[in-house]
Amino acid sequence: MAATTIGPSAGQNRSRSRGLTQLGEIFSSKVRAALLAWVVPRLDARFSLTELSRDLGMPISSLQHECYKLERLGVLKGRREGASRRYHVQLDHHLSRPLISLVIATLGLDSVLADAIADSGRVDVSVIAGPEPESGSDRLVLVMIGEADLEGLDQAQRRVSMVLGIDPDRLELAYFQHEDWDRDGSAGHPLVRRLAQRPIQPISGAWPPG
Repeated sequence: MAATTIGPSAGQNRSRSRGLTQLGEIFSSKVRAALLAWVVPRLDARFSLTELSRDLGMPISSLQHECYKLERLGVLKGRREGASRRYHVQLDHHLSRPLISLVIATLGLDSVLADAIADSGRVDVSVIAGPEPESGSDRLVLVMIGEADLEGLDQAQRRVSMVLGIDPDRLELAYFQHEDWDRDGSAGHPLVRRLAQRPIQPISGAWPPG
């Protein structure tokens, strides 16, 4: 049975709407703004114009025009696969990371991260915990509570690390199903105590869960 997807919260959607307006003004193109806002949380994706049109609700012709522009700049790379042309982001291009940072700055990191994990499964609570103070380690922890399969968890870890621009090995994944989390007593869960002194970047839901 397909997993139920939980997307960004109402507050994140309002912030995203304001950010999309700002991006549209910066780029003088609402289509380009929407395209980049879709791509940045999915930096591992290889996508077709048909898929973009379906997800964004925009004409293929308009999206094709913007993809061609970004391909000429070297930010996107297109390749014919069967009957369609599929694109992906060239992360090693010198313009890619500045564009990613601009999208994050305008939409908000929590909104972009929420989109990055949105189709990984039913994730009700998710946060990123920063490095442990005075540990000398730079490892982060992605905490996800809900229902997701191994493929969804791998995708979430990969996409979040790509958004943050870090090696996936620096991002530890801590995943709990609801019954496992509830059994150990939410606020008293060892993970909550372990992360109590770390900076927390919210993504979705309330932390610590009640």
